[in-house]
Amino acid sequence: MNLVDEKPAPSEKSRFGGVATGPGSKPWLEPIILIACCGFLYLETFSLPDIPRVAIGDQSIYLHNAARMLEGQIIYRDYDYFTLPGTDVLYAILFRLFGIRAWIPQAMLVLVGVITTWLSIGISRKLMKGWAVFLPGFVFLALPFSSYLDATHHWYSTLCAVAALAVVIEERTPGRLMWAGLLWGLATCFAQSLALGPMGLGLFLVWEHRRKEETRGLLLKKESCLFASYVATVAAFSAYFVWKAGPRRFLSYTVVFIAKYYSTYPANNWKAYMAGRPSVHVWANWPDLVAWPLIHLLIPLVYLLFFVRYWREARFWPQKPWERLMLVNITGLCLFLAVASGPAWNRLYTVSLPALIILVWFLNSPLKLEKNLLRGLWAIVMVLAVVRPIVTQVHWRAYLNLPTGRTSFLDPTLYLQAKWLDQRTQPYDYFFGDQLLCFALRLRAPSRIAFATPFDFTRPDEVQDLIRGLEEHQVRFVSWYNGLDPPVDNARDNLAPLRRYLRNHYRVAQTFSSGDIIWERNQ
Repeated sequence: MNLVDEKPAPSEKSRFGGVATGPGSKPWLEPIILIACCGFLYLETFSLPDIPRVAIGDQSIYLHNAARMLEGQIIYRDYDYFTLPGTDVLYAILFRLFGIRAWIPQAMLVLVGVITTWLSIGISRKLMKGWAVFLPGFVFLALPFSSYLDATHHWYSTLCAVAALAVVIEERTPGRLMWAGLLWGLATCFAQSLALGPMGLGLFLVWEHRRKEETRGLLLKKESCLFASYVATVAAFSAYFVWKAGPRRFLSYTVVFIAKYYSTYPANNWKAYMAGRPSVHVWANWPDLVAWPLIHLLIPLVYLLFFVRYWREARFWPQKPWERLMLVNITGLCLFLAVASGPAWNRLYTVSLPALIILVWFLNSPLKLEKNLLRGLWAIVMVLAVVRPIVTQVHWRAYLNLPTGRTSFLDPTLYLQAKWLDQRTQPYDYFFGDQLLCFALRLRAPSRIAFATPFDFTRPDEVQDLIRGLEEHQVRFVSWYNGLDPPVDNARDNLAPLRRYLRNHYRVAQTFSSGDIIWERNQ
C-alpha cells in the first residue's frame, strides 16, 4: 500500500537518499536502463546510421532566433519574440561550439529525455519501492515525450522544474531551497509562466511549516533562500537583454504582449484544450491514440484526486510519504497552471511527468484492479519500446544535403519545399515565411519577425516592418501557407497590406500539394 520505510538502512540509500529495494539494490541496472533509453530516443530522432530528422515544429523558431543571435542580433532589440531568451541563448552557445548544425536539436532531445527519466527515477524512489520506481519515467518517455519530439522551450523549462523537484523531494533545507530557486529561475528564463513554480513551492513550505509546527524564523529563512535565489537568477540572466533592448521594450514583449495579444492565436487560449485529436488514418501516429487520451484524462484530474485521497487517508496512514507526495502534486499542479491559459495537447505533454508519478503511486497497490492497470501500463511501455523505433525507422524518408548538414525528411511535402528552395537559393540569401527553411538552408529573415499570422499575434507595426524589409532587400522568395488567409471570425486583418504588396510585386512560382505556395519577386 505505497509504504515507505522512513528509516532505511544506510546500505539501502540511493544517490537521492531514498529507499532502494529489489532493482534499486543493483547499482549496474540504472546505467543500463538509461543507456537503453538513450538508444530508444536516438532511433526516434535520427535516421540510421547518423542522419538527424529535420527540426519541424516550434523548435525551428528558436533555432532561427539563435542563428540571428550568433550574427550579433539581440532579441527584443533586433528581432521580436515574447519568451525570455533562455532557449535562444542555449542554442546560440551550442552553435558557437559546434556550428549551426541540424543534429544539435535532435541530440538535445535525446539528452533532455534521458536526464528527465533519470530524475524521475530518483523522485519515484522517495515514494515507492520495487520496479514501480522506473515506470513513470518509462511511460513519460514512450508516450508524451516521444509524441512531441520538438526541442522547444517547453522541454527545457520542464527539465529545470523536475530538477528543482528532485533537489528538494527528500528535505527542504535552506541550502537545497537555494538550489531549487536557481533551477526554477532557469526554468523561468525558458518560459516566464514557470514563475508559478517557486510560488507553489513557497505555499508548500507554509503547509509543511504548519504540519511540522516549525518556528516562524525557520520558515522565513527557507522562503528567503528560495525566492532570493530565484529572483537573483532571473535578474542576472535578463540584465544583459534589458540593457541592450531597454526596459520598456523588454517589458513590452515579455509582459504587455502576452497580456494583450498572446491569446489571439488559437493555440494560445482555452479553446486549445481537447483540440488536435490524432487521426486514426495516419498509421505512423498510432501511439498518439494512447498518449492523447491518457494525458488529457490525467491532467489535472489526478492532482484533484490526490487532494481527496490525502484528506481521507492522511490521519489513518501517517507512515505514507505524504509530504513528498504533496510536493510532487503541488509541483505538477503549478506546471499545469503554467500552461492552462493555452492547454494544447503538446503543452500538456510537456508538463505530464508529475501526473504520471502520482498515477503510478495510485496504482502501486495490492488491490486487483490497480495491479491489473499497472500491468497494462507496463505492457504498453514494453510494446512501444520495441515497436515505436521500428515504425520510425521504416517510415518513408528522403534526404537532402543542406547547409546545416545532411538531413532526413519524413514529410514528402516538406521535403519537396526544402529541395525546391535549396536549388534556387544560397546561404545568407533573404527569405521570409518559414523559419524552418530559414534555419535549415541558412537563410536570413528580412524583418524583425520570421513568420506571420493572420491574428493580432502579428502586430500591424511588424507587418509594416516586414514590407519595408522585403522592399529594401528585394527579397526573391516568400513562403505562404493557406492558414494565412483572412480568418472568417476575425474582423481585423493585419496582413491585408502584406497581401496587397505581394500581389503587386510578386507572382506565384510554385504551389505544393499542401496548399502552400512560394511567391517569387517580379523581374
